[in-house]
Amino acid sequence: MDRSLFRYILRHTWRSQAFLLVLTCISFPLIYINLELPKRIVNNAIQGKNIPETWFGIPVTQVSYLMALSLLLLALITINGGLKYWINVYSGVVGERTLRRMRHDLYQQVLRFPLPQFKTMSAGEIIPMIVAETEPVGGFIGEAIVLPIFQGGLLVTYLVFIFNQDLWLGLAAIALYPPQVYLIPRLQRKINLLAKERVQTARQLSDRIGESVAGFAEIRGNDTIALERADISHRLGRIYAIRYDIYKRKFFVKFLNNFLAQITPFFFYSVGGYLVIKGSLSLGALVAVLAAYKDILSPWKELLAWYSTKEDVRIKHEQIVSQFDPPGMLDRKLLEDPPQAIPKLVGEIAASGLTYSENGVANKVERLTFRIDAGEHVAVVGTGYSGKEDLAQLLARLNLPTGGRLSVAGVVFNDVHQSVPGRRIAYAAQNAHVFSGTLAHNLYYGLKHAPVHPFPYDDEGAKLREQRVRDALASGNSPDDVRADWIDYAAAGVAGEGQLAALAIRVLGLVDMERAVIGYGLAGTVDPHTNSDFAAKAVAARAKLRERAKRDCLEACVEFFDRDAYFANMSIAENILFGTPRHPDFQPARLAENPEIVALLRDVGLLDALQEAGAKVAALMVEIFADVAPDSELFEQYSFISAEDLPEFRVLVSKYNQGRMAAISDHDKARLLALTFRLVKSRHRLGVLDESIPRRIVQARNEFTRRFAGRDDICEFFQPDRYSAALSVQDNLLFGRVAFDQANAQARISAMVRDVASEEGLNDELVRLGLLFDVGSNGSRLSYSERQRLVIARGLMKNPDVLVFNEPTSGLDPATELRVLRAVLAWAKGRTVLWTLSRAELAREFDRVLVFADGQLVEEGSYDELERGGKALASLVA
Repeated sequence: MDRSLFRYILRHTWRSQAFLLVLTCISFPLIYINLELPKRIVNNAIQGKNIPETWFGIPVTQVSYLMALSLLLLALITINGGLKYWINVYSGVVGERTLRRMRHDLYQQVLRFPLPQFKTMSAGEIIPMIVAETEPVGGFIGEAIVLPIFQGGLLVTYLVFIFNQDLWLGLAAIALYPPQVYLIPRLQRKINLLAKERVQTARQLSDRIGESVAGFAEIRGNDTIALERADISHRLGRIYAIRYDIYKRKFFVKFLNNFLAQITPFFFYSVGGYLVIKGSLSLGALVAVLAAYKDILSPWKELLAWYSTKEDVRIKHEQIVSQFDPPGMLDRKLLEDPPQAIPKLVGEIAASGLTYSENGVANKVERLTFRIDAGEHVAVVGTGYSGKEDLAQLLARLNLPTGGRLSVAGVVFNDVHQSVPGRRIAYAAQNAHVFSGTLAHNLYYGLKHAPVHPFPYDDEGAKLREQRVRDALASGNSPDDVRADWIDYAAAGVAGEGQLAALAIRVLGLVDMERAVIGYGLAGTVDPHTNSDFAAKAVAARAKLRERAKRDCLEACVEFFDRDAYFANMSIAENILFGTPRHPDFQPARLAENPEIVALLRDVGLLDALQEAGAKVAALMVEIFADVAPDSELFEQYSFISAEDLPEFRVLVSKYNQGRMAAISDHDKARLLALTFRLVKSRHRLGVLDESIPRRIVQARNEFTRRFAGRDDICEFFQPDRYSAALSVQDNLLFGRVAFDQANAQARISAMVRDVASEEGLNDELVRLGLLFDVGSNGSRLSYSERQRLVIARGLMKNPDVLVFNEPTSGLDPATELRVLRAVLAWAKGRTVLWTLSRAELAREFDRVLVFADGQLVEEGSYDELERGGKALASLVA
């Protein structure tokens, strides 16, 4: 990127700037006429002097002349306003496009960073520079050239007009400009230095806060909160001191400008008034000069503000660009415009004198020379700083060698396009990143190199897409559509989406992740209208689940749905609904306030009993939690009433105990009813309900079903022959509720559901559904071992020629690690594999072992050979 801001602006916006200049130049003569007209109106039209007899053949009177000049003035004001509007709008468009281009360019620079750069430059520094610190730069770019020319042209126009009225008034108007031109840049220079220091200090503060957030466990665990607060306070104090100094200097400059600007009218009133008295100057001319000078102040202030902004933005731009141009960046031509044909990397890996240095001082890999045959499986072992990790990164082309030569299948890696290793080599590391989004997005990520199939837009969407493409090209951004299908099915060795899903199922099985993905699928939802076959199979499996529960003696662990039975593992509200509520007013938490539900309970004679039960629950809560501290966790865990609401319920309980239920308002009765609605028989054995209540609630359920039958917008009722789109797949299969009072019931029932789903042939569809699981920010909803296995699976999905794995199974337990390693090696038979291991004993699974120490290859051979006669491997295994 250009370090010069104005060179960057002109390179990318010179056509737009030229157009803005044309509009600006058109406005100057109109502005001059706009200044001249008031003088003509005062001296000629109003005073009745030098009025033409006719105008374009039309007789002219004093009044018609006045109206004509006034209308002309109004027309010029409108035209000038319109021109200024379009200049401002187009300047904004130019600024936003260039800001978009700049952010895109900076992001591209980040993609070219050498890996070691991220050890010294954190995301906390990079993100604010791209997002926040470029904002004022973009706001300035649109007006960087047109504003000084426009405002400078206005200033010159006003001064020419004043000089045309009187020489002395013109000299008075410009008398104080030279001191301002001399002083302000010198004062601004110091402000610029302080602004530069402020930006650097604020950036360091951002990075320090990010480090504190990442290490908050260490801060608490070591009781260093006071130290960290003192450090942040010191940094905030430094920023305060810098900004205070800036404010003093900046407002002194403003004071100086305002003071000098207010002196000039003194000369106009004194000198101009004297000339009018002496008859050397007309009153209209003096009035016009005063009006012109009043207008002069605005462009002059705009020019001063532009200069101040220009210096501030120039410093920001220079600092940003300097941070995004570290040494060792990947050449841009190695990332852009990939070759049409990507060569295969089926062949020998050869390194000759391979050297890599991270800082240019100490070599992390020292003059390595080795060969790996095509299809050979090689383990790389060594200590943490042996250089094995750096070798893996060099082979994956994540780092470039600083010396020597590395080639794969005859392709020299020093200058090959990144698309070659990026598509032909699978790389997985122990801390590889998992992107926010679905499992499918992460699993297929290595196949998304370019748009393959366009997104099917409708007519309106296609027009909007065309506009977005034009805007992207005008801003130097990528015109590719992120909504298109980017998956390269041919690269994966499949013909389409169906085969790709089948391949994903096989690959997930290899990394021992199929069961976890099936679990995600069971927790998901399915629309029976779009997937009717799956819904029909799920409904058919319900009977088999009942049989299995009976056979395995699990009937006590689950309550299967039955419309005529009361469910001890559901709340009273859920028992009444017996379905999934669709309308907000019918959600269990709001059911007590629903007038239709209250009326229904009153009609079936159940309302008073449930309200009284709520009063008894409130009385128990008031009694039990009377002496519990308001901030105690007991409230959240066991109480039906929050600590804040407890005093209000104490009043209600007092009224109830005094036999004054009628004195309680309908609103408070609804609050008591809400307590009753939360009761779950198997969990809350409070003794507030008599034995007839469950039977009467079933009657209320039947009445509720009768009143709202067919109203799926209110509630989707549970029906044995119907799949419910609102329930999870597991709940649909089970068609019941797991018992709360049975030990380990959830795990036992879930295992049973998985077994029956597998027997019914639902696993493939469940895996596809599980692939839609949202992994959370940076894969936070996955365990560490799941993230590692997902990254391995992502590499296998690429159908690579070479696998370079950098301890990707370090987070797995030993048995799972060995199982996954063997499965992957069996899958990779005939492909070249280089796998760095955290446990050296696993090297026995490979054809050959490379042993590293201090960046050098110290031993190589088969595991058996090195175990018997070697020293380095034996020490690592021991």
